[in-house]
Amino acid sequence: MKTVWVISIISFSLLAGTVEHSRKVWTLNDCIRFAMQNNISVQKVEVEARLASEDLQQSKRNLLPSVGISSGAGYSFGRSIDPNTNLIVNNQFFNSNFQVGASMPVSGGFLMIRQIEYQKFRQKAAELNRLSVMDDLAFQVMGAYFEVMYYEGLLKIAGQQVETSALNLKKVEKQVGLGMKSMTDLYDMRANYEAEELRRIQTENRLTSVNLELKQLMNLTDTARLMLKRDSLAEMTPAIPDGQLMVSYFLDWSPVVQSFATQLKLSKKQLSISRSMLYPSVNLNGSVGSGFYETNKDNAGRTIGFRSQFNNNLNQFFGASVSVPVFYRWSRRSDISKARMQVEQAQNRLDEQKQKAYFEIENSRNEMVAFEKEHSQYKKQMEADRLAFQAAEKKLEQGMISVADFYIAKNRLAQTESQVLASRLQWEIRKKALDFYMGKRFWEE
Repeated sequence: MKTVWVISIISFSLLAGTVEHSRKVWTLNDCIRFAMQNNISVQKVEVEARLASEDLQQSKRNLLPSVGISSGAGYSFGRSIDPNTNLIVNNQFFNSNFQVGASMPVSGGFLMIRQIEYQKFRQKAAELNRLSVMDDLAFQVMGAYFEVMYYEGLLKIAGQQVETSALNLKKVEKQVGLGMKSMTDLYDMRANYEAEELRRIQTENRLTSVNLELKQLMNLTDTARLMLKRDSLAEMTPAIPDGQLMVSYFLDWSPVVQSFATQLKLSKKQLSISRSMLYPSVNLNGSVGSGFYETNKDNAGRTIGFRSQFNNNLNQFFGASVSVPVFYRWSRRSDISKARMQVEQAQNRLDEQKQKAYFEIENSRNEMVAFEKEHSQYKKQMEADRLAFQAAEKKLEQGMISVADFYIAKNRLAQTESQVLASRLQWEIRKKALDFYMGKRFWEE
């Protein structure tokens, strides 16, 4: 009975969470923040950033001495060497030994220092990559969000078209009954009505699909369709910051550009590490050890006690070792040559990214101006098409135009309404993109 209650409580909690999400009205910033907290790609790069941080800490720890403790014990049988006298004996005996050793690198062409610097750049690159992935995710969510808004607007327009056609279909049916319209007009009207109903259904299906794409980016798994809230519309003005200023500012702060710059520093540091492999390395070594041997006896033939033997057999060692690279089949010279080429590749990737950023910013600026002009003109066209449709609707009632001409005016109005919606949303996307290029992460507001 207790298990049933526990399962019921858990099920109710999960259901309550699903209902809460399904009833929530989501703004664009809500969607982006939720995605950043739950998106799997972001979680992956966060783990990579923590791994890079741990590698940095370990590179610093590598400067510390390495210390080890060893111990051994065993019985010898038959002919064997007495570890106490180094003589061959033919009896069994017990012996044990203990040792503490330490080793510390002193010099190696500053290899470890350069490795620490390398790991610092690598940690910075991982953090910049994390920020870059989050910025990319924000724009992906924004694109999906506005696509949902677009299809919601189209669905509203399609619904209005169907409602208008349904009303006109009833009017034509009455006019056919009164002999004012022919059956051909009725058939045309019904065919157009069914076509518009099909477009409404297709738009609704597409809305469901794009809504699911948005939820996938957010990693939101409940089955209800997201309810989106439009943010307050920005004023559509052609005033745009200077392009060169925007590019210069973006290159200074952009995580993706700075990531490529850090990758260049990483490749240069890898080159210095490769060169360090040509220098001699020096290590200091030391150890303290002792042992107990059952064959170590006193004058009376008795085995000397453990404590006495431990003190008597105590030994110490301190020394240094030098390793000089002489010939490794030219592999280290080859590593240096490849490291130089990797520096060139990193420089090319950085230059390419800067060029890409320049043209992306210029393209966004141009498109923002273009969509502002298009939106203004589409609004004028929509007003003209609306007046033309209203006139066509009156003419249809009076039998002055055909059903085909009526639907030409009706469809032209619907098309213009969708273009007004599309140009407005496209302008908003470009506006937010330009804000981002100037260092404004709009989802953090």
